[in-house]
Amino acid sequence: MSKKKPGKKPVKKKAATKKAPAKKAASARRAVRVASTAQVAGGKRNNTATIFLYKVDGNYRVRTSPQLISAAPGYIEWTVVNLASDEQVDVDITWPEGGPWGADPIKFKGNKRKSLSDAKPGRYKYNVTANGFTEDPEIEFPEGN
Repeated sequence: MSKKKPGKKPVKKKAATKKAPAKKAASARRAVRVASTAQVAGGKRNNTATIFLYKVDGNYRVRTSPQLISAAPGYIEWTVVNLASDEQVDVDITWPEGGPWGADPIKFKGNKRKSLSDAKPGRYKYNVTANGFTEDPEIEFPEGN
């Protein structure tokens, strides 16, 4: 038999609580983000769109993000991300009603950068075609670009 000392109750130990690391306030994060964009020179700004290729039920799909690019001075860059396979896929960008650089299509693999210095201001709908599937996002160049 074990011997217990009378009158002593077992002591329960509490788990030590750790303080969570201090987080920056949302307004401080926004201020940093705004400050970093304000430092970019107007002519050096990067306008990007990502073209995602993926499969649904064995069929390829295309999604461009963002659907509307409000371009600033500088250049625009399209980047292709193939989520369905590792292969490089041909991408065609066409302008159904003429585009900012004329009606000539843009064909590329991987990524394509185009200068906005000679683009005509306006709002243009364009078609992105890859693996036989087409999507129609828009791009806008305000006056003064």
